[in-house]
Amino acid sequence: MVRGTVKDLAIRYLGVGAKKVWLDPNQMDKIKSVKTREGIRDLIAQGLIRRKFTVGGSCKPARGPFLYPKEEVFKLNNNSVNKNE
Repeated sequence: MVRGTVKDLAIRYLGVGAKKVWLDPNQMDKIKSVKTREGIRDLIAQGLIRRKFTVGGSCKPARGPFLYPKEEVFKLNNNSVNKNE
């Protein structure tokens, strides 16, 4: 895998992290020969360099109140409401 200037330029141009950049393994000779940002743009237009898209998000909403039994959640919520009054 090329980690030198080509991937670094692609990371900066795409604005993503190192794990989100995909380089076509079949065209590595062509990718290695590019040294400029214009060349990186051309490779992106050709589809030799792509941004990986991942579906994901925070796990917090899924974990949220389900860590506690329902009775304890209601007790916690009722106590906070009583303190504010």
